[in-house]
Amino acid sequence: MTLIIEGIAGIEPAATDQARRAFRDALGHFATGVTVMTTVSDSKIDLGLTVSSFNSLSLDPPLILWSIANGSIYYDHFRVKAPFIVNVLSEAQESLAVKFSRPGSDKFENIGIQRGLDGVPLLEGCVVYLECLTEARYPGGDHDIVVGRVRRIFNVGKAPLLFHGGSLRSLGENRS
Repeated sequence: MTLIIEGIAGIEPAATDQARRAFRDALGHFATGVTVMTTVSDSKIDLGLTVSSFNSLSLDPPLILWSIANGSIYYDHFRVKAPFIVNVLSEAQESLAVKFSRPGSDKFENIGIQRGLDGVPLLEGCVVYLECLTEARYPGGDHDIVVGRVRRIFNVGKAPLLFHGGSLRSLGENRS
């Protein structure tokens, strides 16, 4: 039996390339904040990547979660007990979201940073900073789910950058 809601028939997300694209588009209708996860490699190189799959998990103990692609060049750097910072981007930091989403070049060049716990880079100008240790990792399809234990919080209180419908947006935008 085919279910139809408001004139649209449901589809199975793994059936075809078109169905997988429809699944991705459907997920894009859920607005998320935009973060950059930063850490330091064993050889003391600053690393960072843009992540919109961030969420709260627990208040007691204070835990957050996010996901990292299995094929990411940063995959091994967020191992259990590794320190990292969740940098929640402000609406004025769209260029950082784009810069940290691309492979290559020194992403930290010409960017203001401070050093947090364990020397992890903290990107200046963000809304919130959560200094974490990786508590656990769990397989989740083509990604791993990273659980972080929050060790220190900075809540600056600016307007956040959002990701919705495949685009970066601010709270003040009205797009149809």
